[in-house]
Amino acid sequence: MIISENWLREWVGLDLDAQAIADCLTAAGLEVDGVVQASEKIDKLLVGRVLEVTKHPDADRLNLTKVDIGSEQLDIVCGASNVRPDLMVAVATVGAKLPNGLKIKKAKVRGAESFGMLCSAAELGLEESSDGLLELDADAEIGQRVDEYLQLDEYLIDIDLTPNRGDCLSVQGIAREMKVLADADYRPLVVEPSEPQSKLSIDIDLNDSVACPRYIGRVIEGIDARAVTPLWMRERLRRCGVRPISAVVDITNYVMLEIGQPMHAFDLAKLQGGIIVRQSKVNEKITLLDDSRAELDGDTLIIADHDGPIAIAGVMGGADSAINDDTSNIVFEAAHFTRSTIAGRARRYGLHTESSHRFERGVDPELPMQAIERASELVLDICGGKAGDLNEQSNPDGLTAKPDVEMRLSRLIKLLGMPLDKQEVADILNRIANQVSETEDGWSVKPPSYRFDIECEADLVEEVARVKGYDNIPVAIPRIAPRSIVASEDTINVRQFKQSLVARDYREVINYSFIELEKQALFSDEKPIELANPLAENMSVMRTSLLPGLLSALQFNLNRQHQRVRLFEVGATYHQHEKNTKASTPYKEVQRLGGVATGLKVPIQWGSDNGEVVDFYDIKADLESLLALTGHDKAIIFKGFQHIAMHPGQVAEICINSSTGSELQLELQQTIGYLGRLHPALLKQYGLSNNTYMFELDLDKALKAKLPEFKSLTRFPSIKRDLSIVIDQDITSTMVTDLVEECLGESLAKMIIFDLYEGKGIESDKKSLSLNLVLQKQDKTMVDEDAENLIQKLLGVLENKLGAILRN
Repeated sequence: MIISENWLREWVGLDLDAQAIADCLTAAGLEVDGVVQASEKIDKLLVGRVLEVTKHPDADRLNLTKVDIGSEQLDIVCGASNVRPDLMVAVATVGAKLPNGLKIKKAKVRGAESFGMLCSAAELGLEESSDGLLELDADAEIGQRVDEYLQLDEYLIDIDLTPNRGDCLSVQGIAREMKVLADADYRPLVVEPSEPQSKLSIDIDLNDSVACPRYIGRVIEGIDARAVTPLWMRERLRRCGVRPISAVVDITNYVMLEIGQPMHAFDLAKLQGGIIVRQSKVNEKITLLDDSRAELDGDTLIIADHDGPIAIAGVMGGADSAINDDTSNIVFEAAHFTRSTIAGRARRYGLHTESSHRFERGVDPELPMQAIERASELVLDICGGKAGDLNEQSNPDGLTAKPDVEMRLSRLIKLLGMPLDKQEVADILNRIANQVSETEDGWSVKPPSYRFDIECEADLVEEVARVKGYDNIPVAIPRIAPRSIVASEDTINVRQFKQSLVARDYREVINYSFIELEKQALFSDEKPIELANPLAENMSVMRTSLLPGLLSALQFNLNRQHQRVRLFEVGATYHQHEKNTKASTPYKEVQRLGGVATGLKVPIQWGSDNGEVVDFYDIKADLESLLALTGHDKAIIFKGFQHIAMHPGQVAEICINSSTGSELQLELQQTIGYLGRLHPALLKQYGLSNNTYMFELDLDKALKAKLPEFKSLTRFPSIKRDLSIVIDQDITSTMVTDLVEECLGESLAKMIIFDLYEGKGIESDKKSLSLNLVLQKQDKTMVDEDAENLIQKLLGVLENKLGAILRN
C-alpha cells in the first residue's frame, strides 16, 4: 500500500521526515518497501491562464494561444483538443526541462513563433498517457510554480503490511499507528452528517445478518455523473496507485484509501425493488464490472435486488447496476462483512480486489457510518444532488464489543526480559486503546474495534515491545543447563553434505513449499496435496519434489546473465500416505536434498579449457564425492532408470547395495535418489539453451553411514596386475567389480577401473573394460605364481557368469 506523505500529515502532526517515518514503521513491524519522491522538481513550469485561442492559419490541428503567466503573456502554439479560453494550465516556459527529458526552446511551428509549451499530465510524468492538456482547478494562482501547486515535492511511502494488520490499510490507519509509535498529535477526520433533503430511499433486507451484521444504504438524488473529479483528488488517487475513473467511483476509492472502508455505488434506476443481502443460489450468474462473468456457488454472500445478484459482497459490483454518464440517482452502500465470509471468495472466482483485500484482513465494524457520511459529503460537493435518509440494518449480536484483555506486569517483564516502568507501560497502552484500567497486578484493556489482532495477553506484550522498540530489548544469553549429546557414527550430519556441495561450487537456495499444479505435473505423476486456501493460483499444491523450485531458481539466474549456475536445496517434500498405511495423519514429510547445474564445467581461467561444459559424469562425480562421506562409496550403485522429467538416455537411479558379489540381492538394494539430464521438452519449455543436470536424494536414507571397521596393516608387499576384458554392452561396471571382489576376496587390496573403450576392434554390442588390481596377502608374501593363479581363477568366473573374455 502506498501512502502520500502530505496526506498523512493532514491526519497526524509529525516532526519526522519521510524516511524517518518509514524507519519508525519498519522497526515496529510494518515493513516499508521504499520511499520515493512523487516527482522531480521542475523549474520554469508555471500556472497560466489561457486568454485567447485562434486557429493556426497553416495547420488545421494547431491553435495559436495567448497565455497569461503573471509576469508576462506568452504566444504558444498548441495542438491539444481541450485548449480553450480561461483554462488554467501548466506552462513550461523557455528553458524548462520536463521529466521525459524534453527541453523547452523558443521555436517556430509552421511559421508561427511559440515561446513555451502547454503540458499534459503525461508530459509532467503524472500519467502514462493523456488525451489532452492537464486542466488545473480554479484555485490555482497564475504564476505559481506547478510543482508547488501540485505538491510534487512530497514523498510516497510504500508499506508492505502483514495480514494481521488490516487496520493499517488506510491513511487513517497509518496515522493511528504513528500516534502510537511516535506519540504524535492525532487529528481524526470530522465529518458532519448530511442533512436529508431527498425523499427517495432504498429498502434493505438483511437476509444473512451473521455474515453481514451491518449494512447502510443512502440514496443521493440528482447528481451530475459527468462532473470532473477535482485535480487534488485525482492526484492523491494516482499517487496511491489507483487510476481515476469517474467522480463517483473516484470518491468511493478515495474514502477507502482515506479511512479504510470499501464502498460501492449503484444506479438507482437499474435496481429492481430493494436491496437484499443474502447467500447466493447454486448456478446464479452475474456479470461483474470488469466484464467477467461469474457462476456462483451456494456459499457466496451477494448483494441482490429482486431480479438477482448485483454484486459479490466485499469483492466487486455487477455491470448491470453500474453508474454511467446518464446516472442521476445513486445508492451508496457501506457494510461490514465478517472476515470468514469474504476469505477466499475473490480467489474462488479468479479475482483480487482492493475491497476483498481489506475485508479478508478485517475492517472496523464502526467504519460504515463514517464512510457513508464522508462519501455523501464529497459527492454533494463535487457532483451536486440531494441526500436521502440513511437506512441502517444491523444485527447487534454480530457487533458485540470485543472482550477486555488483561496483562500482568510481571508477565510482561518476564517475556521481554527487561525492567519496565509501570507508568511508561500505562502510557503506551493508553495510546493503543481508549479504555485502559489498572488492575491489582497489571492492566485491563478494551481493544479498539479496528484491532482484530489483539485477543490475548501475549498480543498486548507484543504491542508494548513494538512501541518500546525491539532494538531496545537487551540481548542476553539464556541460562541453560549444559547437556552432552553423543554423536552417532551411523549418521552423517546434513551440514556436512551442505559444506561438501559448497566446496564443489554449489550455492544453497530456499524455495516455497507451495507450487503450481501444472508445474508439479511436469516432474511427478504423484497426486499432490492440494491447499484448501492457497496464497495464489501458482501456489495451489504442496511440492512432491525439490526440482521444480530449483529449476525456477536456475531460470531466474540465467535470465540475469549468470551463465554458470550450480544450486542446491535441502527441504521437505509432502506426500499422501498409501491407503492401507496405518498412520496418525494422512500426510507425510520427506526431507530431501536436490541440486541443479548448467554452464561451464569450471569457471573461466587460463589453465583450463574454457569451452568445456558440465556433463552427466561431472554431476555423478559430485554425488559420489558427497556419498563417500557416509563410507558407502563402494556400495553406491548407479543403474538405469526412467523419470518423467529426465532425458531417457541420461538418467540413473542411485542405490546403496548391502549385498556382495555378482548375484545382486535386490531386496538389499535401497534407492536413495536419482540424477539425470533435463528432458529436452522441459529444456525448451523453460527457455534454457544449455544442457541442464539435476539430482535429488532422500536424506533419511542417504545420511545413513557405514560404521568404520579397523583392518590391520600388512607388512607383506603387493603385486599389481592390469586386466582388460570384453563384455556385453548391457553389463554394468558394478556387476564386474562386485564379481571381482567376490572372487578374489581378501587377496584384493585395491581395484580401479581406468579405461572404458568402444570402437575399432570391438564388436558393436561389446565394450572393453580395463581394471587395475592390487593383490596382497595378510600372512605371507604374494609371489607371481599366486597372482597368476588368482587372475586365471578370476577370468574363469568372469567368463562363466558374465561371458567376459580377455582382450588381446
